[in-house]
Order: sequence, then structure tokens, then C-alpha cells
Amino acid sequence: MNRRSAAFLILCFSFACTFARQRDYTLFNCGVKGGFSSTFYEVNTLEVNGIPINDFTTKSEISSFYTFFLRSNIKRHYLQAEASYNISNYTLVFDSNLWMPTAQPDELSVIGTKIIGFEVPLYYGYHLLREGPYGMSLFIGPKAKFVLTNLSKHTFENFPYKTIEETIYPINFSIMVGLGVNISRFFFDFSFEYGLHNISNGLTTTDVKDIPSTKDLIFDRRKNVLSFSVGFMF
Repeated sequence: MNRRSAAFLILCFSFACTFARQRDYTLFNCGVKGGFSSTFYEVNTLEVNGIPINDFTTKSEISSFYTFFLRSNIKRHYLQAEASYNISNYTLVFDSNLWMPTAQPDELSVIGTKIIGFEVPLYYGYHLLREGPYGMSLFIGPKAKFVLTNLSKHTFENFPYKTIEETIYPINFSIMVGLGVNISRFFFDFSFEYGLHNISNGLTTTDVKDIPSTKDLIFDRRKNVLSFSVGFMF
């Protein structure tokens, strides 16, 4: 956990302890939240030099996000729009001898992905429970992520190319479903995000002769995410 994430969570908790009381269910609310997520890919195609790679290991690193939201309430129903700054990390590892027979038995090829961007979800929610200061709700809705390509990073280790560059689609779409639990103005959200399409717009490799190719390395995948967040509603 980095210092900014820890400070944000402590601030939310302090607000909750200071202002905790039974919520007035007004027509509109706003709030802030932050949390952590675990990204994992649903790999559609992974090929090196035309050889399919089906045996690989995934390493989902802890990612973080920071969110501001607006909510419109209608009895037990609500609509919630969010603006979120998101950092997601993911690593995929596989044996190099799967595509290169002369590789050493313990030699590994590694693909690392760090995608930074702004996310704009829109949720419909329904309160399953609303008793005094306690509440529980289910929510579902679409999400669009606008990738900041100048801040995102892709790394490739132990591949037979001079350079490798990947282009991620600038806008990615997904569907989210989740569960929210609140105690007065303090709340926790648990959610699952399912990617609706391949996020990779292709990889370009160059060999020692600087000849480019878009067919030597293919890594098509959907991005799925499990998230936990904590926040405060005003």
C-alpha cells in the first residue's frame, strides 16, 4: 500500500467516525472513495513466431483507484455516475522453450502491463436493506475507460526481437456488478468488472535488421477486475 492510498483510506475513516449518524436519504448525494483491485486477463490468443502459447502463469499485482461520484436517489433505487483515476498492473509468464526449443529449461518469457487511465462508470443500484444507519445494495452498469497512453507501460522480457511496441485501444468498455454495504455515511463496495472486448490493438516488433512486423507476436485479451473500495458520502 503506497502512502497516498493509505492517507486516502485514513481520511475516509476519519470522516466516517466524525460525522457518523443516521443518513438522510436526500434526492442527491456526492462522495469520494478509493480502493484496490486485482486485474486478471482472459487470454484469447497468445502467439510467438506463429506458435500458440497455452501454458502460462498470471501474476495479478495490486492496483489502485481514486473516485468522485454523484448519486440520484428515488426511494430504494439510485443512479450513480463516477469519475475515477485508475492504475492497473498485470504480468504474464511462460516457459521460453514453448516457442524456442533451444531455450534453457528454466528460461522464462515475461509480459508486463501497466495501464493508467480515467474511468467513467454509470450504475443502477437497488437498496436490499435500509434500516436506520445500516444499508446494503446491489448495483450494475457499464464502464468506459479512457487510457492515458503516455503514462501506460508495457514490458517484454526474453523475446527474440529488437523492439516490441503494443497499442492499447484508447477506450475500453466493460460491465460491472457489485455489492455495497454502508454504516451511516461510511461504506464499502465489492465489485466485479467483465471486459467486453479485446483491449489490444496489436503489437509491432522489429528484428535486428529493423524490419517491422505485426504478426510475430500476438497477445489478444480481455481485462477482468475484482475491486474493493471504501468511501464517504456527503
